[in-house]
Amino acid sequence: MSKRLRLTSPYILMVLALLLGFQSCKRAEHQKKKIVYINSYHRGFPPSDEITSGVFENLPEDSYEIVDHFMDTKRNPEEEFIRKRAAEILDSIDKEKPDLLIVSDDNVVKYLVEPNPQISIPIVFCGVNWSADQYDLSNHNITGVLEILPIEESLIAMKSYYPSMQHLLVLNENTTTSRKTKPLLDALCERIGISVTQELVDDFDSWKAVFKAANQSHDIIYLQTRGAIKNWDHDEALGFIDQNIKVPLVTCESFMMPYAVFGLTQISKEQGVRAAKAAKKILEGTRPNEIPVSRNQQTTVWLNKRLAEKIKFRPDEKLLENATIVD
Repeated sequence: MSKRLRLTSPYILMVLALLLGFQSCKRAEHQKKKIVYINSYHRGFPPSDEITSGVFENLPEDSYEIVDHFMDTKRNPEEEFIRKRAAEILDSIDKEKPDLLIVSDDNVVKYLVEPNPQISIPIVFCGVNWSADQYDLSNHNITGVLEILPIEESLIAMKSYYPSMQHLLVLNENTTTSRKTKPLLDALCERIGISVTQELVDDFDSWKAVFKAANQSHDIIYLQTRGAIKNWDHDEALGFIDQNIKVPLVTCESFMMPYAVFGLTQISKEQGVRAAKAAKKILEGTRPNEIPVSRNQQTTVWLNKRLAEKIKFRPDEKLLENATIVD
């Protein structure tokens, strides 16, 4: 009997080790924190992709399980579509039972978070433009990251080259975010002594008509974004700008630099990185109200040399040394 035990004991020990290892892996898998990430827009829209990358790269899969949803509200800005999509994702959240939500950009906050104070799990927002004060989030367990575009700094930089600059046109898509930021831009321009006209357009033909007229009537044009402008044609836009540009074109989004002369742009990925860091702290035991709402800090300087030549814009050496060049 003792001889049989001696012969089989190594095999018993091996089986026990395998079983213990399997149970250990199952426990580790079970202990992963579950996060639902909701982006207001769609895959393929550059800022969305950068924010998403910032989130996923800073929440490694060996420690966190992330379920993602994209609301697709830039390509589908109709109120009915947005409300229906928000309801669908809310149902998914109820089934997925995550430990935390990360939500990106205004539409998800406006249409999913704010109307549903019954969501009791911690929430981290990012990509919310300028301020979250217009949303009643008092019943939520929430903190986040604001997206402040460096528009004021861009206009001040250009005013140093064009001291007589007085009349600005903001040419932008017609979306929830654009309508929200319109009064904020009005106040900003008034503060720095520039009169502003804002045109929010739905389609490419309207964009072209406004652009052409503005080059005759304004001193500078701010191109905010174009993701929701229907029928946008990249190649046609480049040719149309070449034919009609007469004044400086500025932007605060890097993906708009093919169409702009000068850019002082935010780095969208920073939003995702900051949101992921806040999420980690919360999942480690910090309460959301102990993490102050923060804002982005990083910027990049850009110069489109081809368009700069068309309007005879010649920046100084300091700007050229710091600028990323677009030809």
